[in-house]
Parts: sequence; C-alpha cells; structure tokens
Amino acid sequence: MPKVIENVQQRAIAQARELLIREGYTAMTVRRVAAALEIAPATLYNYFPSKESLAASVMLEDWQRQIETFVSKQGGRPVGETVECLFALVRAFAERYAKSWTQYPADDALPIRRRYHGVLVEELAGMIRRSMTSEQDQAEPWLAPFLAELVLRMGSDGGCAWQQLAPAVHKLLG
Repeated sequence: MPKVIENVQQRAIAQARELLIREGYTAMTVRRVAAALEIAPATLYNYFPSKESLAASVMLEDWQRQIETFVSKQGGRPVGETVECLFALVRAFAERYAKSWTQYPADDALPIRRRYHGVLVEELAGMIRRSMTSEQDQAEPWLAPFLAELVLRMGSDGGCAWQQLAPAVHKLLG
C-alpha cells in the first residue's frame, strides 16, 4: 500500500518560498525541497512538473494573497491613491523575490515574462478602473492599462521611487 503524505503541495510551496526568499532561485531545487520534506524528488514532480512550475506556484500564491488584501482595503480610494498603493504592492513583491529575479536564467525569463506580463497588467488595470469614475474611464480608456503598465514596470524595476513617478501620474490624472 502506498504511503500517504499529507499536504505535500502546500508543504512544498512553503519550503520553496523559504528557499526562494532566503537564497534565491538557484538554491531552490526540486531535490532540495523534496529532501526537506523527506520525500523523493519524483513524488514532488507529481505535483510540480518542473522547478519553474514550483517557483511560479510560490510566487502566484503570494501575489494572490497580496491582491486579496489590497482589494479588501481598496474601497473608495481615489485613483491616484490606488495607483500609489499598487506601486507599493508591486515594489514589495519585487523586493521580496529580488534574489530570485537576479538569479533566474535570462534565456528562461523572457517567455515567463511574456506569459504573465499581460495578465498582471490587466489585473492591475482592473483595480485602477474600479477607482476611476465611469466618465473618466469612458473618456480615456487607455489610461488604466497605461497606468498599470507604468506601475508594473517601474514598481518591479527598483530604480524608481514613487516620489519620482507621482508627478507624472498626477499630471495624467488631471
């Protein structure tokens, strides 16, 4: 009879998260996560087909948790404040995983960025739209996606502070 292992997926995500944050992408291996859980690497591959999949699962779970917290506190914020808060959210997420971003193989990073970039921009744009007036959204339908792109690029870059970006955002918002 096969051994039943409780909560393998969640335990693997927790262990991988710890490694990604503390030591980065290079140190987070399927073999190392499996060893910490005292299971065979092949067992972990039943849940995550690759190291990339495991890392993406960790980051997706953390991103979703941050977004849920943001949405629960968003109610009634003016659009400028919403954009500022989203910038801070993206910055905090990028800083948390900074060690992993710098270690992620450059040739592998491009397809992942292409795959998730549009989804992230649309998710951020939706939150920005919810804080805009319907007149503003109808008159300037490009504004929310533009601000979302700006937040994502500048917030994840690390080279730009909100204070540098705020004047341009406020000018766009009129």
